[in-house]
Amino acid sequence: MAVWIITLLAIALVVAAAGAKRRASKRYDLPLENPALSLAILKENLLENPSERSLQKLKDFANSQNLTIPKDEYPLGKAPSIEQDDSLFLSQAAWLDSLTPLEFNEEPQTEKSLQSGILRLYSDEAIFKALEELSRKFPSERQQKLEQGYRKLCELRDGSKADYNSLEKLRMEKEKWERCACE
Repeated sequence: MAVWIITLLAIALVVAAAGAKRRASKRYDLPLENPALSLAILKENLLENPSERSLQKLKDFANSQNLTIPKDEYPLGKAPSIEQDDSLFLSQAAWLDSLTPLEFNEEPQTEKSLQSGILRLYSDEAIFKALEELSRKFPSERQQKLEQGYRKLCELRDGSKADYNSLEKLRMEKEKWERCACE
């Protein structure tokens, strides 16, 4: 009797694991009708789950869209310590930002497409460069507000602690800034 129970439990665990794996693979189903969103999903997936598989999916998609893939290798892996996390993130962000968001390539280029593209960037350098282009092409009070909001967000990030309350406050401020860009 105990053998049957153990066998049934083992089968249940295998079925549950297979279901979890299937759900995880569906988590990143790409919206084929929206290549810009598909690229953003693949970039975010690679940043959150650095693996050869995620990198290859991104490269395959970039090739299918005739995007230039960076010559440098993507810095895979996770930082061994908090101190090294910043430099790893900066190198990963620079690599991802070299794959230009497709929103920047829309014709005709609009204020909305530029703002959407800005939300697809990771590094401060790329974001400020895109904000500068936005101000050149579409100068407005809203654009200035967006740039000032990002500068405040950077100050808050650089001055905050790595505790839950600080990170939560930073997350809320980032969401507020993103809503400002989407309005």
